[in-house]
Amino acid sequence: MSRFSSRLASAAMLIAAFGMGQLFAPTPARAFGIDIGPILAAISAAQSALSTATNTAKQVLNNTLGGIDGDLGKGFGQLTNYMKGQVGAQQQIADANNMVHAELAKEVRHAEIQDLHAVNRQDCLNLEGGQAQIVAARKSDDVALALDVTKGQRTRAEKGTPSWVGGGQGAQANNNAHFGKYCDDAEADAGLCSLPTNTTMKGADQAATSMFTPLVYTGQEAIDRANAYAVTLIEPVAPAAQRGSAITSTQGQQLMPFRRSYNAAMHLSHMIVDHVLSQRAETVTLTAAQKAEAQREGITVTDKGSSWEETELEVNRKYSGTDWQADLQAMSSDKSVLIQIALLDAQRNYLLWNSYKLQEMTAVAEAKRLAIEADDALSRHSAGALPVPNL
Repeated sequence: MSRFSSRLASAAMLIAAFGMGQLFAPTPARAFGIDIGPILAAISAAQSALSTATNTAKQVLNNTLGGIDGDLGKGFGQLTNYMKGQVGAQQQIADANNMVHAELAKEVRHAEIQDLHAVNRQDCLNLEGGQAQIVAARKSDDVALALDVTKGQRTRAEKGTPSWVGGGQGAQANNNAHFGKYCDDAEADAGLCSLPTNTTMKGADQAATSMFTPLVYTGQEAIDRANAYAVTLIEPVAPAAQRGSAITSTQGQQLMPFRRSYNAAMHLSHMIVDHVLSQRAETVTLTAAQKAEAQREGITVTDKGSSWEETELEVNRKYSGTDWQADLQAMSSDKSVLIQIALLDAQRNYLLWNSYKLQEMTAVAEAKRLAIEADDALSRHSAGALPVPNL
């Protein structure tokens, strides 16, 4: 109990001392022996002013920052709107660009389709030239055939030809034809004939230029001149006809097969030369493109031409002609170029075919040459004389 009572007494004393300290404590103004009231008032006033200034500055700063934030927000918002608008514009530009490219691709494709179905100008010219070649070739064959028939009759010495009467008459007929058109200086001096007015006709039946120089035999005189050279070259005089006792006798009949062989060989020789000659006869009307090429080459431009001239102009037109070269360069599609290549190949085939036909005849002529050599070898072992006809 005593311990509890002592503790209670101590607590009571502490309470009493605290109460007395509160009762007799000095005032704040006198705590340090001086009156600090004014100081505290000044400090309070400074704190109040500082707080007011701080609050004002804070408010101004907040307002400023708020304005900046607002303006920046508006700016960034506007930039965002601009970017959105730019994206949309870029999409529209891309769409428009795609539409332009699609339209361009469509137009290009339409042009390609149109070009594939369109006929090139050179296609028409090539077709026209090819048709002219075929017509000229057919008519040249007609000319060659007419010459072959006439010369075949002459070679066989048929009735109505000079050699029907005899070999001398055949020789004189050839001389008369020569004197009438192709008289030379020696013959004129001998009084056998008169020199032709056209000096190029002098000895023309012996000049290869009469046949090979002209691109076309213009007029009857030119073709007669070429034919006279062919006759002089191959068979100036046909042997006399075998008739009467020349074919009824035993010896005559033995020689008849050889005469027929001679006739056949001569006819082939004439046919080959007549084929060459006919290529330069006037047989076709030249096309406008061929005439233009002839003018570029400095050749005398005529309406009528020959198979030789027409073919040469057509070949030269593609090799050196500016029109064909320009059209070829302007061809936009592979189809047009391939058509030109095909046409050139067709023309090459045509020329090769004509070359083959001539080679075929020359091959037969070569075979005859071999036959003649064999016959000559055999004839050296047996000789016979042709009996004189008893008319």
